Amino acid sequence: MNTWRSPLTEALDAYREPCKSVCLGSLGAFNPKQKRGDPSDTAKPVLATCFSTMNSIHPCWCGRTDLAEFSAEYVLCESCQTLVVRNWPPPEHFDVVHDESDFYGRTYYESHLTQDFGLPSLEERARNDLNERCMHWMRTVLKYRLPPARTLELGSAHGGFVALMRWAGFDASGLEISPWLVEYAKSTFGVPMLTGAVEKQGLKPHSLDMILHFDLLEHLPDPRATMRRCMELLKPDGLMIFQTPCFPVAQTYEEMVQNKSRFPEMLKAPDHLYLFSRESVTRLFLELGAPFLYFERAIFDFYDMFAVVSTRELTPLGEEEATEALLRRPEGRIIQALLEANAQYNERGAQYSELTTQYHELTTQYHELVRRYEESEADRAARLHLLNEADAQIREIEAQRKAIEEVLLKMDASYQLQMSHRLARLLRRLHSPLKMDALYKAIEDRLASSNMADGVDGAHKS
Repeated sequence: MNTWRSPLTEALDAYREPCKSVCLGSLGAFNPKQKRGDPSDTAKPVLATCFSTMNSIHPCWCGRTDLAEFSAEYVLCESCQTLVVRNWPPPEHFDVVHDESDFYGRTYYESHLTQDFGLPSLEERARNDLNERCMHWMRTVLKYRLPPARTLELGSAHGGFVALMRWAGFDASGLEISPWLVEYAKSTFGVPMLTGAVEKQGLKPHSLDMILHFDLLEHLPDPRATMRRCMELLKPDGLMIFQTPCFPVAQTYEEMVQNKSRFPEMLKAPDHLYLFSRESVTRLFLELGAPFLYFERAIFDFYDMFAVVSTRELTPLGEEEATEALLRRPEGRIIQALLEANAQYNERGAQYSELTTQYHELTTQYHELVRRYEESEADRAARLHLLNEADAQIREIEAQRKAIEEVLLKMDASYQLQMSHRLARLLRRLHSPLKMDALYKAIEDRLASSNMADGVDGAHKS
């Protein structure tokens, strides 16, 4: 008979002898004949301890150990495109024995999520989730499966979605590893709950129609083993619906920060152990014999993915079929009303987003117009300044011109005065008899001289 091998055992082959004593000494009552997928499996945390002993970085879920750098808290498996937390938590991190002190105990929900991540309290989530994410999930559930279907929600938290599923007519139960949270869900919503990991439950194979888990896959220390157990619990025509962060491949951490991507918000160590991409989650379920994955729109699609998984091809149902199924039950009518209210809320939200976008566009246009106006004003002010300078220069030239005119007028008056004095002196001379006789005699002499010259010129011509 073949001995049981963990999904990560292959990665130990090269290191088995150096750590053999560490692993075997920690196995306790481990049964080497235990079959793969046995709920009583207790070896996986031991393997994690062994890996932690050998390497500072934990292997990827696919078994690869040669992981590349990605960020301060995560490394990248380039083989399957999954992010792996750099500092792997100790084995006791994954179980809840003491609710007041263990990591996923009461304090995780009452203080860790609220104080460290700024998330709403459990009481707020128990109210607000019902008409928000729960209706988003319900719409997808009804798209692929109608009640009554036996359903188990892993990591059901406050139990609100389990309650809604039961009101819709599904035979639904929840599961949590914290006893305190199990009692909270029972007392708050009156739903049936299971306590502990799904691998430890005495559920019969092929006994469930649906398994749901939202924001759980990233917390699992061995997601392949857990998902394998889930696939064993599903009926041949069963399906799984899950939501988990979606690592956008081909982007470095620095590029995400530069592009203001919201995915880095999901880098929450040590809570999130594995952050899958679409490629790696498809590979995971393909290896588990579930090749049909239908990616639906996630409610927080800026960092999550939301998918339906099955071993068989699925045909989506019409909204009319879902409505008809819900209206058969009084509680189902409440679910139908909540779905319609959620649809109206989403429509108003879309309108609000569109108006917000238009507002931002108009604001951008307004700021552009203000900028242009200010530039125009600055240009107008500059031109006005030039006009004022030109006007001042014109005034200065006009003043200079007037000053020159005044000088010219004075010079003209002085010239006319001088000319009058000269003419007066000339007239006085002309009226003197002696000077007139002399003038006449000079004229006669000039004329006689001119006549003689004319005679001589005529004789020469003859």
